[in-house]
Amino acid sequence: MSSIYLNFPITSEEYKNLEKKFGQLCYYAAWQLTRKNSNNNHQCDLDDFQQELMLAVLRAGSYYKRQVYIDTSLSSLSDKKLDKVADVILNELFDLWKNRTRHGANRQKFGDYQEKILDNLCKGYLQPSDMPDKSRSLIFDTKFFTYCKQIVWNAQRNLGKKITREKPIRSGQVSLSDHDYLVYG
Repeated sequence: MSSIYLNFPITSEEYKNLEKKFGQLCYYAAWQLTRKNSNNNHQCDLDDFQQELMLAVLRAGSYYKRQVYIDTSLSSLSDKKLDKVADVILNELFDLWKNRTRHGANRQKFGDYQEKILDNLCKGYLQPSDMPDKSRSLIFDTKFFTYCKQIVWNAQRNLGKKITREKPIRSGQVSLSDHDYLVYG
């Protein structure tokens, strides 16, 4: 997964745009998380939750860049005349990419290996002017907004589950600042 962040990085300008468009949503989701879990003694404050949600937005940006790159690569290659072996490989990659969200997709991932195969097909069959660009800037369209909002709400839900799971651990903790008589000296 770290290769996705390295191959499809978010630039500082893209980060500013992401923060501008999704900063308030992350703040609101973090506020809801702290409000709903006020009795659970969570150790993070509002800013920590907001930063965690912004990291989820950055991950969503990198993943969306990768999705756009793979979609454009597959569509560019499908328009070209390929030999039989390359055509079979392209069809397998296309089916794997198309079925990535179906049940059991975790066993059939479109991972680094498949991406390298796709890159090699692009280098072999596409002109340099037709090659998709991995460093292409992030596209802020409605599909991305929907995707990113879903990622933020899923990250909020996962943080809430983590807080709930850790509640029994935190309930047995004692802070010395609350009990001055326990401090030596």
